[in-house]
Amino acid sequence: MVIGGLLVLIGAILLAGQFVRVDIWHYGWPFFIIAPGVLLLILALTSRGFVGEGLAIVGSVITVTGLILLYQNASGHFESWAYAWALIPASVGLGMVLYGWVAHRPANVRVGTRLLGIGLVIFFLGALFFEGVIGLGGHHLDHTAGVALGVVIIAVGALMLVANLASRDRTSR
Repeated sequence: MVIGGLLVLIGAILLAGQFVRVDIWHYGWPFFIIAPGVLLLILALTSRGFVGEGLAIVGSVITVTGLILLYQNASGHFESWAYAWALIPASVGLGMVLYGWVAHRPANVRVGTRLLGIGLVIFFLGALFFEGVIGLGGHHLDHTAGVALGVVIIAVGALMLVANLASRDRTSR
């Protein structure tokens, strides 16, 4: 049923593209990646057990990859792969969170939330570095903003190290 509906939708889009003279393949090809990912997510959220969990992870990875490609294709900013790769492990976390919510598995939600957070932090730090410091997309931070960003990143890293060392001291006692 779902595959049949998906084929009808794809055919209708291709047919409409012929009448309005829009190059569907140039702009719409990422949807051929997004659609199967969404389909896998739907199947995952209606399944239980290891199969449902695996489908949720694979579906979210495929969907997020398609969304990244859609952005890059629409904007022409393919250089963003320098840091957009971090959204792939984040999408694994997203799949775990979605499945954990539906299947009422709090362990999946906890682990998935951590993985999603780590991936998003790496993505945003990478975007700041590659776009702001290196100027990958043609934009640079000025000197003051670059210094401030460096200080903030060092401070956050130092806080994480101190918090980790403090938690080790408490668990070893």
